[in-house]
Amino acid sequence: MVISSKVKPKALQPGSTIGIVSPSSPIDKSKLESGLAVIKARGYNVVIGNHVLDRHPHNSYLAGRDEDRAADINEMFARDDIDGIFCAGGGYGAGRTLPLLDWELIHSHPKLFVGFSDITTIHTQLNKMGLVSVHGKMVASLADLDVHASTQFWSILESKEPYGVLPANTESIQTLVPGVAEGELTGGCLCLLAHACGSPYAPDFTDKLVLIEDVGEAIYRADRDLTQLLQSANLDKAAGFIIGDITDWVKQEQENTINSAQSLWRSFFIELDKPTITGFLFGHIPNPLSIPLGICAKLDAAAKSLILTESAAS
Repeated sequence: MVISSKVKPKALQPGSTIGIVSPSSPIDKSKLESGLAVIKARGYNVVIGNHVLDRHPHNSYLAGRDEDRAADINEMFARDDIDGIFCAGGGYGAGRTLPLLDWELIHSHPKLFVGFSDITTIHTQLNKMGLVSVHGKMVASLADLDVHASTQFWSILESKEPYGVLPANTESIQTLVPGVAEGELTGGCLCLLAHACGSPYAPDFTDKLVLIEDVGEAIYRADRDLTQLLQSANLDKAAGFIIGDITDWVKQEQENTINSAQSLWRSFFIELDKPTITGFLFGHIPNPLSIPLGICAKLDAAAKSLILTESAAS
């Protein structure tokens, strides 16, 4: 189901109710409780999905059976008493729920859906349907955010006004290709975007501002993922690129390697000749920026800035 017209969810506010789901891997109960405490301290009510603490009987890396994880997501979108949906954690397996999700129901009950990493697979389909979602911390790690990252996280979810310039540290950012580009934000975890190619849930980057980051990938595997996206997802037709990092990539490389993430980005994105910045602080890092997907933004690569020109919620 692909619907081009944009649909915005309602902004959250203290007193609203947030549903918790586990689309991917099992969640540690103590970390879940720490994150729930943060949400409740903000003034929100929470409803925990029936299968959030499940574990798959055969595959230990999955938070319960596919149909149960999908059922929790469908239920949270369907319920009128649920105002937003937070993913408990990431890991592996969200893609297995996609054929089991009721996309027509989800489109008719838009809600802020928050997560990142493995949740990229769900974000991609939501955005293709015209729904806005949020690339942001999940419940298990909400308590790890410092005051600045936490404030920015809640501002994205609670405001009906465009956020404006994201508070990125320009010292960490490099301009790879200068220029200005505008478009809708999309993207997320690189390997998940590449693995979706060839499926009904594949991304299409045409005229989009594409966010890219990853964790624990060797440089050669990230190279393979970018090649797949270039050949299958119109990566060369994107408006521009906002690149984070491949966190912990060194652990996947041989000692004394000459490979680096920056050399990889240069080899791909300079040739594409679209406005591009690297080192943007989002994704699998401490205190990442929370970024709405599916909204319009402006990238000024020379100024090292990303400006959200549209709100995530109405």
